[in-house]
Amino acid sequence: MNKRELCRGFAALLILCACLAGCSMNPKSPEQWLKQTTGGLAGIDSFTFSGEAAVRTQSQKGFRESMAYEGILTEHDKLTIRSMLPAQAAGKGATQTVSMSNYHAAESGFRRQDGHWVHLFSEGSTALGTSLARFNPLAQLDAINKLPKEVREASGAARGTKVLRIELAPSAAKTWLSEQLETEMDAIRMQAEKAALGRPAQEKRQLADAWNKGDGQMKQMLDQAEVGIVYYLTIDKRSGFPVKLSSESNIRYLNLHRQEEHEQLVNNVVFHP
Repeated sequence: MNKRELCRGFAALLILCACLAGCSMNPKSPEQWLKQTTGGLAGIDSFTFSGEAAVRTQSQKGFRESMAYEGILTEHDKLTIRSMLPAQAAGKGATQTVSMSNYHAAESGFRRQDGHWVHLFSEGSTALGTSLARFNPLAQLDAINKLPKEVREASGAARGTKVLRIELAPSAAKTWLSEQLETEMDAIRMQAEKAALGRPAQEKRQLADAWNKGDGQMKQMLDQAEVGIVYYLTIDKRSGFPVKLSSESNIRYLNLHRQEEHEQLVNNVVFHP
């Protein structure tokens, strides 16, 4: 190797070191990881996800209510979410649990329009159908991007992944929860009005009065509530695709008897590309 070739070799090595140093000195921030993941997810035509949600209160050690659900995105903007029901295998005294994929109590369809998820239809259980919109992980990620928050990298990530801890500002968490619950109440009102078609005027008034009372009580409790929501987003570092979205929502409020209540909603969603 002559002197000129040696110099070229050193120059190439210096360029490589500079590139590596530049990459290590300017890693992506947690906020950049979040934007990259949500932006990339919005550009994917189809994928599926499965999730579980459960609620517990301060007066109960275990979870009071739980629900499993699954969703599928097709044609880029069409989303279907269905709540799943666990079922026992046929036969007297059978204990083997069968797959939940063929059993669902409710199903709702949505379409993304102008950055919002518009409800298209609901089938099955009315109570479950109106709440499925709240478990739409794509709507949650959209909200996370827009709302005031603190984003930082969490420890304990598995190899090849990155975990972001995202805590919404208290006022933003309360606003986000209020919007979701008000959407559910509006859906209940529309379903009640549909069910009241053809009924006597007195029954229609009773249904309207019941809805107005429930809506007023909900808003009163929300006005005085304290809400905290923390998300954990696990990302595949190679593809940027989300692996899992977990959240914990804590709500403190005064019930109708002016007693303080504390409810916790835990939700876990796994994405399948």
